[in-house]
Parts: sequence; C-alpha cells; structure tokens
Amino acid sequence: VDRARWDRAYADTAASLEQQFALRFSAIRYEGLDAFGHVYLRQAQPDLFGDPRWAATQRPVLDRYYGYLDGEVGKAMRLMEPGDLLIVMSGFGMEPVALWKRLQARLLGGAELSGQHESSPDGFLMAYGTNVATGQFPRGSVTDLTPTVLYYLGVPVGRDMDGFARTDLFLSTF
Repeated sequence: VDRARWDRAYADTAASLEQQFALRFSAIRYEGLDAFGHVYLRQAQPDLFGDPRWAATQRPVLDRYYGYLDGEVGKAMRLMEPGDLLIVMSGFGMEPVALWKRLQARLLGGAELSGQHESSPDGFLMAYGTNVATGQFPRGSVTDLTPTVLYYLGVPVGRDMDGFARTDLFLSTF
C-alpha cells in the first residue's frame, strides 16, 4: 500500500510541476502495480492457479489498481497537445509463483507472494501522439526506451548507449 501512496504523491507532484513550468519532458515510475501483482495475482487471475472464479462483490485489488493507472493514462492523453509523446511501458510481465515456492514460503514463514517475474511474459511499450505511427511493431528491448526518447526530442543518441532509437514507431513525416 505504501508504494501506491507514493505513486499518488508522484502523480500529484508531476501535475503540480506541469502547471508551474513548461516541461519538455517528464517521467513517472509507478511501483504500486508491481507490488500488488506480487501479492494479489492469485486473487485477480485465479484461473492461473487452478482456482474457480471468486464470487467477490468487489473487484480484486489488482484490477482496481489497473483502473487507477488507466485513469492516469487517460488523463495524460487528454492533456496532450500536438507534437507531444506519451509512452507507457512495462519492462516485464507477471506469472504465478510455482506451487512448491508458495509452500516453501508458508513452511519457512516467508512472504506469501502469488506473482513473480522469473520467467514471466515480456512487458510492453505503448506510444501515443500525433507523430506516432499506428500498428504493431517488431519486438524491442527496455534499453530502447532512452534512445527512442532522445531521438524524439532531437537530442543526439550516444553510440555507446545500449539499445536503439525506435524510429519505426513514428510517422515517416516526423
């Protein structure tokens, strides 16, 4: 819950700074989703664990947090002006913790986590803006993020940087 509170504080601070200054670049790293994914994956996706669907009257915590983040992304999209770029990315996915690891944690008094990243699915990158091309693109790497942002801002990309500028994400007219 602390990470979710920090996420809210970071978002509020970013909004305040954007009102006070003509920012050319801002970035927010939300950590709450990762924390909730580790703890509440089983509640949100019981089918991954062989459990029947829960007949809860309230949406699972993880689903509610996704709702909050969807709202933050929607708010950012509504505030965009021509030429702005919004990138939403996750460097990794989440998968269930193996049964033997959950049992081991219970026996040894460790944290009872249901989600992990060990061999989880890839993350994603979503780009939105007036200069962004539509479609699905070849797989990239989290190391491509910084060179891509530098390219978009017109800042030289260092040859010694890991990753590549993903110029294919943008319209050819850009």
